[in-house]
Amino acid sequence: MNKFSFFFLILILGCSLNSDSAFWTKTKKAETDKAIEKILFKDVKPNENEFNPKLKVNLPKSKIKSISHNLNNDGFTNEKIISNNISKFKFSKIENFSGYEPEILIDNKNVFFFDNKGSVIKFSKGSKIEWKKNYYSKSDKKNNPILFLASEGNNLFVADNNANYYLLNKENGNLKWKKKHTSSFNSQIKIKDNRIFVVDMENTLRCFSIKNGDILWSVPTEFTVVSSQKKQSIIIVGNLVIFSNSIGDLTAVDYKSGEIIWQTPTQILKFANNITLRNSDIVSDGNLVFLSSNKNQFIALDIKTGIIKWKQEINSEIRPVVISNYIVTISNEGLLVLLNKNDGNILRINNILKNIKKKKREKYHPVGFIISDGKVYISTKNGRLFIINFSNSELQKILKLDKETLQRPVYFQRELYIAKDNSIIKIN
Repeated sequence: MNKFSFFFLILILGCSLNSDSAFWTKTKKAETDKAIEKILFKDVKPNENEFNPKLKVNLPKSKIKSISHNLNNDGFTNEKIISNNISKFKFSKIENFSGYEPEILIDNKNVFFFDNKGSVIKFSKGSKIEWKKNYYSKSDKKNNPILFLASEGNNLFVADNNANYYLLNKENGNLKWKKKHTSSFNSQIKIKDNRIFVVDMENTLRCFSIKNGDILWSVPTEFTVVSSQKKQSIIIVGNLVIFSNSIGDLTAVDYKSGEIIWQTPTQILKFANNITLRNSDIVSDGNLVFLSSNKNQFIALDIKTGIIKWKQEINSEIRPVVISNYIVTISNEGLLVLLNKNDGNILRINNILKNIKKKKREKYHPVGFIISDGKVYISTKNGRLFIINFSNSELQKILKLDKETLQRPVYFQRELYIAKDNSIIKIN
C-alpha cells in the first residue's frame, strides 16, 4: 500500500467514526432573500383574495392540550426560535425525495432521520450523532430507499418504499427484526399498545405486531392503478385509527380488531383525475377530523360518525394546525387562512406572496408550516423560509436556505429542522 492510499484510508476511517457535530457544516448567518427585500416595503394594493387582512388575533399563551403527534396536531409551540444561524448535515441526493414527503422524527431528547443509502441516524441535542445504522444490501442501497419512521418507548420502527419494514432499538440502533412486505409503503406511521399502523401502496391499512412484525389484521380500501402518489396520513383518537387513501376516502377502524367503524368518501373523481389528487395530512382536535385537498376543498368531520360537519373552498395540500378554537392553514396559492374550527367560518385571509411579483409566485409554492412564539414559519419549493407575525400577519423576513424544495419545518428545543433531498437544515 503506497503512502497516498494509506493516508486516504485513515481519512475515510476518521470521518466515518467521528460522532460529533463535525458532520454538520459550519454555522453561518442565515441569508435574507435579497430579491424580495427590494420590494418588501413598497405600498401594495389590497389583494382581492384577502379577507379581514388587518384583523389582529392573539394566540393563547398557555400550553394547548390538543397538541399531539398521534393527532398530527404538532405544529404549534409557545417556545421561541432564534432564526439567525444556519448549518447543514449533508448527504448525496435522494431521487424523488419530495414526492414521498419523508418527515424528521422528533422525540423528547433526539432527532432521527436517514441518508441516501438508507442509514438511520440518531442526533442528540447539539446535533451530535449518537449512532448511524444501515441494514440494507448493496442492491437496496442503490435504490436510495425512502424511510418512514415512528417510535414508541425504546422502539424505533422503519418502513420504506421498497416494501421493507423493521424494528430498531432506539438507544443503540441495533436491529430487533426485519421483514419484507408484499407492497411498498408510502404513509405516516403510528404506534399504540405494541401495534404498528401503516398504509401500503395498495391502499390497505396494515397492523403489525411490534414484537415480531407479524400482521395482526389488515383493512383494504378501494385500490386503483391510476392514483395519487401522495403520502397517506394516519391519526389515532381513542380506540380509533383513522387513515386516508389515494382516492380521498377517510376510514375509521377499531385499533384492536380492525373493524370498520365508518368510511367517508371526500372526493368524487373521474378515473383519470385520481392521480392529481393531493390531500393534506389528517389533523384532529379529538372531536373533529380536518382534511383539505388541492381540489379546492377543506372539510371537518365528526370523529364518531364520519359525518361532514362543514366545508370550505380552500385549495390546500398542507397540514393544518389546530390552536384552541382556531384552525390555521395555507393554500397552494399562498393564502394564510384562519378559521373557526367549530363552524368553518373564515375569520381572516392574508396573502403571504402579495409582495412578490406575480410571475415569480409559483416558485414560492408553500410546502408546510409551524407556528412558534407567535410567528409562522413557512417552507417553500424554492428553498425559502417565510417568517410572519401571526397576530397582525406582517411579513418579517424571508430566509434563503436553499434553491430547491424544503419539507415541512419541525421544532426541537428552540431550533428548527428542515429536511430536503440532500441535507438536513438546522436553524438556531
